Amino acid sequence: MEIIVEKMEELRQISKEIWKNPELGYEEKYAHKIITDFLKNNGFHVEESYLHPTGFRASFGTTSTNHRESGGGDKGSSHACVMVEYDALPEIGHASGRNLVTESGLAAAIVIKSSIERGETKGKVSVLGCPGHEGNGGKVDAIKKKFFEDIDFAVSAQPYTSDISTPLMLTIMRLCVTYKGKQAHASAHPWEGRNALDAAVLCYNNISVLRQQLKPLMQIHGIITKGGVKPNIIPGETEMEFYLRAKDHVDMAVLQQRANGAFVAAAKATGCEIEFNFQEKPYSNLTSNPTLAKLYEKNAEKYGISFTRNCEELQIPVGSTDVGNVSHVIPTILPTFSIGTSARNHTEAFAEAAGSDAAHECAVNVGKALAATAIDVMSDKNLQMQMKEDFTSVNSASMTAWH
Repeated sequence: MEIIVEKMEELRQISKEIWKNPELGYEEKYAHKIITDFLKNNGFHVEESYLHPTGFRASFGTTSTNHRESGGGDKGSSHACVMVEYDALPEIGHASGRNLVTESGLAAAIVIKSSIERGETKGKVSVLGCPGHEGNGGKVDAIKKKFFEDIDFAVSAQPYTSDISTPLMLTIMRLCVTYKGKQAHASAHPWEGRNALDAAVLCYNNISVLRQQLKPLMQIHGIITKGGVKPNIIPGETEMEFYLRAKDHVDMAVLQQRANGAFVAAAKATGCEIEFNFQEKPYSNLTSNPTLAKLYEKNAEKYGISFTRNCEELQIPVGSTDVGNVSHVIPTILPTFSIGTSARNHTEAFAEAAGSDAAHECAVNVGKALAATAIDVMSDKNLQMQMKEDFTSVNSASMTAWH
């Protein structure tokens, strides 16, 4: 891990710069430049603007005897992927700590490369730059473009309030519901109108009532994004945005059917028409690979990382991610890691903590553990076989139509 000592300050500065200059999804021009510059300067072959203007892929090594790069491997060796993210949230900046996702990922990547370069590990490492994580599904695009076809496994990590090797992350479907009624003067001729706001309010209440009968890991979040123009005009059109989450694809199908009943009932009750607009890139639930997760725990503990064993905390969903989609395609892990704060993700306090020196130290240690895990697998055929067997077993019953 000598390379980490050498690059420690540079990694810290990259994280700090991304943190100080938050950019929304697909607008991460500055982050894209400093990350790709770092990878180029450290011997990676970099393809900028991969899939998206602010996306990239970088690689070092080879898995083929016919195409041997500096420090490359041989036929049958493993290809590891490290996924990094760098977009921020509106108004509150890096409240998901994606500057730290990048820092831990870059740390892991340079350690794996160094091991390949020195001949200690055979194979290839790729870094996938994933812009627009917040709802845009950059990794879904990478799956569709067959980026992961020649990759054996993928790793990344997510800042959180505690260290969890196999966090619970739910499948999510996003949609917009539009109610169309008829405008009318609210005082003079209200009977000529059909109130689209009434439909939205009824819909919201229907969903609120429905929640009582849902399974614990079935969730519905919704807001009214368009409610009318003026009080004396009966709204002719309203819009609502909803997130549906569930444990897996099977429960999502059930939840979608239940929610649809609530949406349609509001339209019928108010005489309005209803339209649905589904976000085209739903996220799958995360299926963490047991072999990778166990190796990560073992390696992380060597760097002072202590994992929570609190059963209640382990049952709390961390959220949703397009890393879940990747986990249905190849063996994957996305452990969460503490950054030394009790503040929750998506808050100003967490955003502040993400820029701290303590968070930097945590991210680097996580990067070391991810690298050690990848190197373990790349160096051991038995581990590779066990990882693949676990993947088949864990994902055999999964519905993967979204991928």
